[in-house]
Amino acid sequence: MASDSKINMVVTLTPHPDKMDRCIEIMMQATQVVHRTEPGTLRYHLHVEMKDHQRGESIVFLEEYENQAAWDKHCQGEAYNYMGKTMGDEEILAHPPSMMLEPWNQINLLIPTRPTAI
Repeated sequence: MASDSKINMVVTLTPHPDKMDRCIEIMMQATQVVHRTEPGTLRYHLHVEMKDHQRGESIVFLEEYENQAAWDKHCQGEAYNYMGKTMGDEEILAHPPSMMLEPWNQINLLIPTRPTAI
C-alpha cells in the first residue's frame, strides 16, 4: 500500500427529505472543524445537488487527503465523530453514504460503523 499517495474521495449522502436542512447544518459545522484542525485534509468541500433549479436529494463531498495518515486522522477526528454520532442519533440518512475512491486500491478503509465520541 502506498501510504504517501494522496487520497481523493467523492462521498454522497442522501438524507431523509424532511432532514435535508439538518444534514446540511451538521455537515457545515463539521466542515469548519475539518478546515481548522486537519492540515492533512487538503480538500473537504460540501456541494448540494441541484435538479431543475431546485435543491435535490443528495449532498456530495469532495475530499482530498495528503496521505493515509491524514485519512486516519480524519476518521479519528472531532468532526468525523460528531457527524457520525449526530446523524445516527437523529436518524438523518435514508441509507448509508456511498463513496468513490482514488486510488481505489491504496487506502485502508477501516471506518468505524458508529463513532463513539463527539
